[in-house]
Amino acid sequence: MPNKTLTAPGDTVGKNLLKSGGTYSTVRNSTNATNNGNADNKFTLNAKSGSTFFVRRGILLYDFRQSPVPSGIKITRAQLIINDVIESATQTGGDKVRVAHVFNPKTFGAIKAQDYQFSRFDTSTYTSAQQLNNGADGEIIHLDNRRLLNELQRAINQKTFLHLVIRNELDYQGTTPTGVNRAWFDRPNADDNPLQLRFFYRINNLTRNPGGRGAGGVASSGFGGVDMFCGTNSGFGN
Repeated sequence: MPNKTLTAPGDTVGKNLLKSGGTYSTVRNSTNATNNGNADNKFTLNAKSGSTFFVRRGILLYDFRQSPVPSGIKITRAQLIINDVIESATQTGGDKVRVAHVFNPKTFGAIKAQDYQFSRFDTSTYTSAQQLNNGADGEIIHLDNRRLLNELQRAINQKTFLHLVIRNELDYQGTTPTGVNRAWFDRPNADDNPLQLRFFYRINNLTRNPGGRGAGGVASSGFGGVDMFCGTNSGFGN
C-alpha cells in the first residue's frame, strides 16, 4: 500500500497557544490564548506553579495547496512522527496527548489566539489518549479516528488547509493540575528533528476516473461490435 511522509508541505506551521491565570476553569475555558504562537517546542501542558495555572495547546496547520500527493486518494491510516520528546506527569495521564480537528478556526489558513478555545475542536474527531516517552525520537501518535482521517483525506484531495489541535490528556479531561504535566516535542517547522506526517493510502479510481476508463468500463467515446460495459457517465447503457 502506498505511503507518504511529509515534513511541513507548503506553508505548514505549528504553534502553541498558552493561557495562564489564577482560576483553572477560566484558564481552561478561555476563548483566547494570551500567548499566540511562542516559538519553543512546548506543545502540550497542563500545570500549576504556585498560585498560577497554565494550559498550553498545540495547533498544527497543514498546507496541502501545492502538495505533490495526488488527488483522489483514500486514507487508510495516518501518524504524526515526533522527535525530541520531553514528558513528565505529576498526575496519571499527564504524559498523554490527543489530537483532533479544528473545524472552526478563527481564520481559515492561519493560526489565531482564538483557536485556543476548545469549542472550536470537533469532539467527534479526537484520537485515543496516547502516552509519549521521555527522550524519544521517532515516536508515533496514531491518528486512530476515522472522522479525523476523513478530514485529512478531504484536505489532501481538495488541495487545501487542515487545522489540527494537540491537547494534553488532563486538559482534555478537565483535570485540575496539581503540578507539571507535559508532553513536549518539536514542531513541523522546527529547525531540527521536525514533526512529520505519514499516511497510508490507496487510489480511489472511481473518484479519479468517473467517466469509466479505469473505473471498470471503457472510454466514453468507444463503440464496438460486441456487448460492452460503459461507465455510468458515458451516456450509453449495457
